[in-house]
Amino acid sequence: MKFSICTVILAAALLNAQPKTPKITHPDYVPDARTAQRIAEAVLIGQFGEEMVRKQSPLRAELTSGRPKMWLVQGTISNPVQVGGNFGVWIDMHDATVKVMEHMK
Repeated sequence: MKFSICTVILAAALLNAQPKTPKITHPDYVPDARTAQRIAEAVLIGQFGEEMVRKQSPLRAELTSGRPKMWLVQGTISNPVQVGGNFGVWIDMHDATVKVMEHMK
């Protein structure tokens, strides 16, 4: 009986004595506007083709203030009479998830 109680106490002490590993947080995957623009460009070219994306270049990136922080990358419309809106891509600053909006207004 004494042996098993000593074993339990010793095991508990050893488990408690191990150093705690600090919580590791990774840096944001999309830290700046240029990175957001490049991600958006790659996604848009894959979805709509290089010619369509070139028509709305340059792409503009703006960081939103909400939670989660998102980059909104939009195409530039050179012809104000153009039907429909410009491309819009939402990119999560922290994990780089992407949502494409074909025609923003």
